[in-house]
Amino acid sequence: MDAYLHAPGRTLLPPVITGMVLLIILAILRSVGWLFSSNHRCKGRNNATDYNTPGEAIAAGLAHIGEDVYRWTGLAAVVVLAGMCEWATVAFVAGRRG
Repeated sequence: MDAYLHAPGRTLLPPVITGMVLLIILAILRSVGWLFSSNHRCKGRNNATDYNTPGEAIAAGLAHIGEDVYRWTGLAAVVVLAGMCEWATVAFVAGRRG
């Protein structure tokens, strides 16, 4: 039996890889949300006050969605980071005990 299979560092790979993939996905979503909401001058959360044409209505709707995505992905990243740390701690302790 290979002693390296039970090394504590090797058990950290699944939580770290999964957490990093989720953080990259959240970073991409956050940047898209920022892109949609960055140039919008919001008159309120009511789309009826934000537009005069159908194109402006679509842009205002996307801007509001982008703002919500931008706001919530920051909190989601904290949750993913905390979960990754907790999972890594459990994997590390379990790996040390064999």
